[in-house]
Amino acid sequence: MNRLILKFALYSFIVSTLTSCALTNSVQSINYSPSLTISDKLPSSKQVKLEPMKDERGYDDERIIFYKKNMYSQTMSGTYLAENPVTEILLNAIENGLKEKGIQYNSQHEDLILKSWLIKLDYEAISGFASVQMIPEITVKFQLLDNNNKVIWTDILVGKVKTKGGSFKEFMPPAIDALVMKLVENQAFLNAISTN
Repeated sequence: MNRLILKFALYSFIVSTLTSCALTNSVQSINYSPSLTISDKLPSSKQVKLEPMKDERGYDDERIIFYKKNMYSQTMSGTYLAENPVTEILLNAIENGLKEKGIQYNSQHEDLILKSWLIKLDYEAISGFASVQMIPEITVKFQLLDNNNKVIWTDILVGKVKTKGGSFKEFMPPAIDALVMKLVENQAFLNAISTN
């Protein structure tokens, strides 16, 4: 009986946190701090220029993380807003991932240009017996261009993880890390930027 009460209390807390008045906007701090563990550094790479990420989700405010949902998973008119534009948060994470991988970027001389578009950012909440899993999903399209603006690599990468956190600080950073890892571990991308 106590487990059932605990489950109900936990589920109610998470639902109320994520749906807190589904008709209003509320600012949520993502507080992204990378926790990437990249062991195999790239010995050398071409210089990569990172262009600002474009938000293709069609929202008026680039700080929108996503729209609130009610307890039936129906999208409502209220939104969760990040402290900064979501694309800036993601681009900073990508910069950190490139640096950790040993990829040279944004120097005086660029050999390649990396463009990116935020296509989707959403979540799914799954209720278990005594816990709730949050599954955030970030979808970004990437293109790598050479000096002649010819696309030499393109892919759509998804950062998606199962978490048990009920706050943005707990479930958004792992999804961001997953997206960055998909990029810096993408063999076709690494082949395109490698100097070997």
